[in-house]
Amino acid sequence: MFSISPRKILLMTFLTVFSANFYMGIVAGMGLADWLFLLLASGAHAFILSSPIVVCYFLSRVFVSKPAATPYLAALTFLCSLAVILFLIANYKLREMYGFYVNFFVVNLMTTPGGIEAMGVSDSTFVSMAVGVVLFAAVWFALIRFVPLKNLLKRRVGAGYVIGVFCVLFVIQAGWYAWSEYSYQRTILQVADRLVWYNTVTARNFFEDLGFEIERPEGVDVDLSANGTIDYPATPDVAFTKPLNIVWLVSESLRSDMLRPDYMPRTWEFSKKAQKFDQHYSGGNGTRMGMFSQFYGLYGNYWFDFLFDTRPPLMMELVKNNGYDLMAYTSSRFSYPEFDHTIFAGFADNQLQSYIEGEGWERDRKNVTDLIDFVDKAKAPFFSFMFFESAHANYYFPEESVIAPDYLDDFNYITVDVEKDIELIRNRYINAVHHLDSQIGRVLNALEEQGRLEDTIVIVTGDHGEEFMENGRWGHNSTFSQEQIRVPMLVYAPGLGAGVHSEMTSHLDMPATVLSLLGYHADPSEYSFGQNLFGNNYNRDYTVVSDWHGNALVTQDVKIDFSKNSGSYADEMTNLDDDFIDLDAAGNTYQVDLNRFAQEISRFYH
Repeated sequence: MFSISPRKILLMTFLTVFSANFYMGIVAGMGLADWLFLLLASGAHAFILSSPIVVCYFLSRVFVSKPAATPYLAALTFLCSLAVILFLIANYKLREMYGFYVNFFVVNLMTTPGGIEAMGVSDSTFVSMAVGVVLFAAVWFALIRFVPLKNLLKRRVGAGYVIGVFCVLFVIQAGWYAWSEYSYQRTILQVADRLVWYNTVTARNFFEDLGFEIERPEGVDVDLSANGTIDYPATPDVAFTKPLNIVWLVSESLRSDMLRPDYMPRTWEFSKKAQKFDQHYSGGNGTRMGMFSQFYGLYGNYWFDFLFDTRPPLMMELVKNNGYDLMAYTSSRFSYPEFDHTIFAGFADNQLQSYIEGEGWERDRKNVTDLIDFVDKAKAPFFSFMFFESAHANYYFPEESVIAPDYLDDFNYITVDVEKDIELIRNRYINAVHHLDSQIGRVLNALEEQGRLEDTIVIVTGDHGEEFMENGRWGHNSTFSQEQIRVPMLVYAPGLGAGVHSEMTSHLDMPATVLSLLGYHADPSEYSFGQNLFGNNYNRDYTVVSDWHGNALVTQDVKIDFSKNSGSYADEMTNLDDDFIDLDAAGNTYQVDLNRFAQEISRFYH
């Protein structure tokens, strides 16, 4: 029979969650007031996270007169307690690796078909996870069973008292946070940001109505709200004057410095025939926004509304209406992110091939074989798209693609020490990129052998980059570091010739560029935030990069992070080398770009 009292389980859970919250909330440079806020906030949120056990505890009090139910309620309380602690541990591991806790982005990943697969989790990770849960459950049971809490358990506490203490704690720390947010007390904001699922409260209007005037850092109060009804142009009935074929090749996690002759020899050779853009930015630090920006030419904050409306981009609608033979391939799924309801919403089911059997490199080989066959048989004009998976973590490659032999053999997310093993992980990535190059090379060779380069636009790029602890993070989707947002960009078109460009360019420019090459010359500002890369007056003073939670402004000198992602209050202003800076000391050259960004962000809403 389960003999541990629900009251002891509740107390152990609360003390553990409180201690973990308090420890994780510590940041550098804290003063006495910061410590006091951390104490109150840790207590309030320990109550919140322990609430499932509180419910079980009070149920046990209700059924105390029914001894037969007590062991079952105690077991249920223990399971709830175990789930809470495991949830906490999972959040800490997630933050260690990616810089954020479980949020709506993670929930979307976990619940959307193809999301779990997109994580690249190895079989050994699942085994380690299962073993770890069983072992931890035994340890947690032993701790609850044998840790002496007799003195604390002697005191009977009524429900009203517990609820009253929680309400007082929550109101005090919430009001404190609201004032800190209004007056921009950064240390308090950083402390709160480190607490799992901290409930933020803002009251700017309230404080302003009371007459408080606070001098806040320049750039903090810029109005970047963008919402409403989409005001996006209908697709015009226009025939392309130059209906060239299109082969659009996008690799998962391909960062800009991978395009070099030893890592990607075939793609490097092709770059000598194409236009190469050396300072090219993705429109996001993850797949969703990186892909959305290059096909719509819009900032990432528009993604959610276009997904809700199942609205494809103007560029793809024009391609479809011009009678193109369409086919898109992915070694992941078109359902995660939901590209079958956005970018490729106008494609028929038989025009979307998701191949997910085997490892990433095997999927890429199969899809490339099918893409080459499609190109060989397609009626001109045609549009073909391929999304490669080789370079996505776990980083996939066969033995013959190994050029960095000292690599991590088993990439187990549970047991890996990212900081310690980062060079071994990076070598896995290099090998995967080398295999990716072999598959891009197969496509390019086939186009040349079939004579298709004479009438085909070819684009080679990445959806976003990948960081290997250069700025304290591994992977992507966590920050707007250069490694996560810079990607290679090659554009080939008949008669365009070769060239190398060193100016800032962006995925946002791709719709305007491709449509111009096809002979569609409408003003790009009517349907995107981009420009024609080959236009006579091309000039990009700044670009915008997005994640699930918001945007970041990248000027010629600084990056300003406006995303609500974890860490948004922790020195979010950097130079282009990702060194933290005092924005006031950076001069005011960025201010013109910031004002323009604020004015144009709602251009496609009404």
